[in-house]
Amino acid sequence: MLRESPALLRHVGFFLAALAVLMASIDGTITVVALPQLTESLDTSLALVGWTLTSYQLVQIVMYPLAGQLSDMFGRRRVFLFCVTTFTLSSLLCGLAPNVFVLIVFRAVQAVGGGGLLPSVIGLIADEYRQHRAQAIGLISSIMPIGSIIGPNLGGFLLENWSWRAMFFINVPIGILLVLGFVFLMPGADSQTSNKRLHVDAIGLLQFIGAIVSLMYGMTLIADNPSQAFSPLVWLLFLFSVVLVVAFARHVRRTPNAIMEYHLLAGRPFLAANIYNFFFGAVTMGFYSFIPFYAVVKYGLTPFESAAVLTPRAIVVMASSAVASLYVKRLGYRVPMLIGMIFVGATFVLMAQGWSSVDLGVLAIQGFWLLAIIISIGGFGMGLANPASSNAAIDQAPDKAASITGIRGVFRLAGGTISISCVVLALSFFQDQAAGLDVIFVVFTAVLLVTVPLVVLIPEAAATESRLRVVRSLPDSWSRSTATEHTGRRRAASAD
Repeated sequence: MLRESPALLRHVGFFLAALAVLMASIDGTITVVALPQLTESLDTSLALVGWTLTSYQLVQIVMYPLAGQLSDMFGRRRVFLFCVTTFTLSSLLCGLAPNVFVLIVFRAVQAVGGGGLLPSVIGLIADEYRQHRAQAIGLISSIMPIGSIIGPNLGGFLLENWSWRAMFFINVPIGILLVLGFVFLMPGADSQTSNKRLHVDAIGLLQFIGAIVSLMYGMTLIADNPSQAFSPLVWLLFLFSVVLVVAFARHVRRTPNAIMEYHLLAGRPFLAANIYNFFFGAVTMGFYSFIPFYAVVKYGLTPFESAAVLTPRAIVVMASSAVASLYVKRLGYRVPMLIGMIFVGATFVLMAQGWSSVDLGVLAIQGFWLLAIIISIGGFGMGLANPASSNAAIDQAPDKAASITGIRGVFRLAGGTISISCVVLALSFFQDQAAGLDVIFVVFTAVLLVTVPLVVLIPEAAATESRLRVVRSLPDSWSRSTATEHTGRRRAASAD
């Protein structure tokens, strides 16, 4: 899109950009309903099919820090077209995949396009709608939750009427429409390019991804063959993962232009927020990724029903998140996060009971509606906690909002990715996988309890505002770390 493009073309470009974000958002959730069908159709194990989810998330983790830099250097439009083209071609190849290994590879390629779409789209919108930037970006951001509603339902419909391959083929005509729309309706060179050299912290990136992949591959080997738990190769993979985590922490601390700023990664209070996001992402993404699978093996729901059961939860998340956003400053950060965790934990506890039906007087709730109600309780908790958890870290350093948001997304995705592998590994030890998931829900409850002390370590809104007022009153030449230290000394002195 051109910066001086006419209003009509600008709005057409906005529609196309929104459609691209919706397509990527849908594809992030559409495959969660196809786990049983993929396992049967490709004649493979659940452990390998799980990699169709985790490979997509892993590459998205890589694309988050890269996409913004690429769009600044090469232009938003070029990067956008590259991402759409990559996403479209890889979707076609995913639909044609003859086995699970080819599908995993092209899912990873698909994530290159999908992961880079949102940053490039945000750049396009910010350049075009300078006078109404906040509103335009807010509208684009609201597309993501809509995709989480459409994705599972569309996936269930396609599975019930065609096959899992249709879930990927449906992206092809949409992708072609997007490419043609931008080429012919939005012609011209990019207005936002840079002559700066692309700086990618390849070492940090490889260390971070390597640590996750090593851990996940070791768990996959055990899931495929439990006797591998005693294999030296598996334990070497686990040890290698730990070594890479330590090396990554040392690297970001010593490298000026590291992929993540050390202060935002491990400094106080960011460390507590990051660990919280990792565990919260692990329990929520790990849980909801397997709800459609659970609906099939536990309740015998059809593919469409197993997908539609996620819809009430998604609506509850959107509604409660919107209301919580209005009162986040008044309520503070800790109270909504803790109450939200209670509701999420309640869902885990209720799911762990393994109920097939619940009788409320003359009313018997079972199957679809029982599952929908229980997971909607957790959805309310997520909606309540998300605005507070998002603002808690950003308020510590508002000028680093983009970096903090990226790190938050990386930790949640990393937690979810590892959690999915852990669930697949745990299920390999159960003949009755529905019963296995009931046990896993109990473990999720325990993991959630671990995050409670972390919430207490996150500063409240009032304390943050007080600290920032002191920081703003200090000379500009002082560093943020010096300012924070100075604030602490003044408080200590006043206490004495």
